[in-house]
Amino acid sequence: MSDIFIDLGVLKRVRTNIEQIGETMERPGKEMEEVDGASMGVSMLASRMNDFGDEWSYGIKQIKKFSGAAVKTLDAMQKAFEDLDDTLAKELRKAREERV
Repeated sequence: MSDIFIDLGVLKRVRTNIEQIGETMERPGKEMEEVDGASMGVSMLASRMNDFGDEWSYGIKQIKKFSGAAVKTLDAMQKAFEDLDDTLAKELRKAREERV
């Protein structure tokens, strides 16, 4: 028989770190989206700068989206393990009471 052990402290730290990644990257993503390539002067450079800003912003939005999904998944995992632990504890108490 094997033991299942989940370190909830580690799970919470990972969740917080992932959530912070999304939040931290949100501002630079918005700033890059607002970059105006025309300020570069050279039309080819301006066009490329606009494209870069759009691509950067899209990538950051994807990181935010995926980090949000990861946070929800980690929350669900924590709840599932806590519920399982509660159920197991109740069943053990019930079995102990039946033996007495």
